[in-house]
Amino acid sequence: MKTIATLVIAALAAAVLAQEAANPPVPAQPRKGLRGTRGNPAAGFVSRKLSEGASLRFLDLRAEPSDLGPAIERMPQAFGIAVECVKADKGADCAMKAVKKALESKEAGAAIAIANEGADAPSLVVCPEDGMAVINVDRIADASAEVFAKRLAQEMWRAAAFVMGGYEVDYPCVMKTVTGVADLDANPLQMTCPPVSGHVGANAGRFGIAKVQCVPYFIALRQGWAPPPANDAQREEVEKWEKAKAAKAAATNAPAAKTAAPTPAK
Repeated sequence: MKTIATLVIAALAAAVLAQEAANPPVPAQPRKGLRGTRGNPAAGFVSRKLSEGASLRFLDLRAEPSDLGPAIERMPQAFGIAVECVKADKGADCAMKAVKKALESKEAGAAIAIANEGADAPSLVVCPEDGMAVINVDRIADASAEVFAKRLAQEMWRAAAFVMGGYEVDYPCVMKTVTGVADLDANPLQMTCPPVSGHVGANAGRFGIAKVQCVPYFIALRQGWAPPPANDAQREEVEKWEKAKAAKAAATNAPAAKTAAPTPAK
């Protein structure tokens, strides 16, 4: 019996192999049409307001400011809220007082100052009840420009999350316990994870912060609300999108090929 069963199994396997050889699987075809096109990441992200409201505002009060755009570029997408960074002069005021002034303008629903507060001042002060925080860059500045930029980005994300009701987590996230710069340096991540980001976005209404949609530029083009291109990468995306639409329109409007009727046999 075992010999017969073995022979049957072998015969079935041979039949399956023969069928596969005669009918090889068709490889997956790339997606076609307008939705199948992909964008250039260099075109960046754009956002639009989905509701009226204020913004989460970063106040750059440093004596030597630098571009903070890369640090907050993904925040509107992660949190789904309006985020901005403005250069300000605190003058004789302390950083906390400058933050309070920003909140009084009603243009900021929550505000975070980035300032030189001295090596003896706390590195991060958060007042979630009042929607404000202060990041002291003097406590994280003893490093190379690259390391300092990473530390500052981490502190900006942590401050934003804490102000908006975020919390520490155990899984991969910038929201880890920090007792000093060594903890920042040990964490390679510079963004919040989806659970924390979602919690932050859900609290936006409490601060009167506007909800936004933030997507890559090529997605906004396809959805029909992209702003005019602001750089070469975005201009290339516009040209590619217009060509794709024209090609689809031409294919749609092309007359269908007529098939000749067969000549009846005599």
